[in-house]
Amino acid sequence: MLAQLAHGSATVNELAAPHDMSLPAISRHLKVLEKAGLIATSRDAQRRPRRLETIRLKQADDWMEPYRKFFDTRLDRLEAHLETMKGRTP
Repeated sequence: MLAQLAHGSATVNELAAPHDMSLPAISRHLKVLEKAGLIATSRDAQRRPRRLETIRLKQADDWMEPYRKFFDTRLDRLEAHLETMKGRTP
């Protein structure tokens, strides 16, 4: 759903369309995302479109950056080790 909202705001029905989930389940999921600050709801007459809150995603990305670097290094070392075990040099 976050990927859908990256393309622009959408209603609950629009967000639910590609998923095999009930509307109540979609609504519960959206409430969790809204409580986490990842999406926001606006009002447009009778519509209540949801939109992505990119600032919160940026904060999460910034927080994960040191871990990403750590795991990238580890995975590179694992790949080199596996190549060595196969008898090839990385």
